Amino acid sequence: MIKRKARLNDRNLRLIGMALLSLLYTTAVNLPAVIEENRSWAKQYITDFIFIVVCWSITREIIILIRRMFPGIRNTRPRVVLLFVCTVVLSFVEGFLIVSLLNYTNYYELSFNLTDFFYTSGLILVFSMMIMAVYESLYTMGEWNKLTVEAESLKRENLQSQLDSLKEQVKPHFLFNSLSTLIGLIDEDKTRAKKFVEELAYVYRYLLQSSEKALIPLSEELNFIKAYYYLLKTRFDDRLILDIYVGKDTEQGLIPPLTLQILLENAVKHNTISPEKPLHVVISETGKQQIAITNNLQLRTQSVISTQTGLANLAAKYQLLQQPTPEIIETSDKYTVQITLIPNPHS
Repeated sequence: MIKRKARLNDRNLRLIGMALLSLLYTTAVNLPAVIEENRSWAKQYITDFIFIVVCWSITREIIILIRRMFPGIRNTRPRVVLLFVCTVVLSFVEGFLIVSLLNYTNYYELSFNLTDFFYTSGLILVFSMMIMAVYESLYTMGEWNKLTVEAESLKRENLQSQLDSLKEQVKPHFLFNSLSTLIGLIDEDKTRAKKFVEELAYVYRYLLQSSEKALIPLSEELNFIKAYYYLLKTRFDDRLILDIYVGKDTEQGLIPPLTLQILLENAVKHNTISPEKPLHVVISETGKQQIAITNNLQLRTQSVISTQTGLANLAAKYQLLQQPTPEIIETSDKYTVQITLIPNPHS
């Protein structure tokens, strides 16, 4: 796929900037020569304007190219370093070409020497750095604003996800099923009943506390999913099986809160669960910084009303995090969702 050339919305900046910079160049640098050598002010300004246009255009193209190579706030340092190096090199190349052209055309009826070459190259470097600084400052401010907006959007998505999950858990049928299970356990096995209450409390506490975080270690999410599975397991018994095959190193990776809960709930909601056809869910690592959630596909014969908000919110979170969205792989007998883990800077 061919990448489009990065575009800069800088038309007004170029028009105003080139005119002002040319005026500054003429008055601050070449005015003594205009007076002493009786040069035409208009001719000098036009010459300086062409000089600035060339300098600006070359610097602008370098900025576009390097931004494509190192985009965003995270790449600010390598981008600025490369911009500086390229600007220095090209300033001396431009200085050599301009001095050679002036000597060849005898434009000012003067002969330019090595000192003039370094002087011209230095001026080009100064103006190029000014142009680069303006573009980089505007770009950095724009990226910071974009990050702020994305952070707010991610926060809203997280809150919506927590709210949706909390709504699912406090729906009458969920509470009824949980309380019915608890009542049965109290008469049957008080130890299991106590354990059930503890896991139920942990689930609700996690749902409320996780809303404050955009990302959590996979290990925390797995601890939560084990508690959530305990509630489901108590209800479904051997009809629901969950296996987890994730190493300690992989557990350090980061993941949006409730990612696994959404996928486990989705599997339970849409598949038949019976003693003859138990639902088997497997959470496993499939490669470096990637896990998969797989279940045997045995869709309910009756359609289930679904808003699809869980999967949609999950995809939106990964888009806001600028990470690959979850990949769904469906075959005749299996349903798999592959999740990319985000590197943990503290691990």
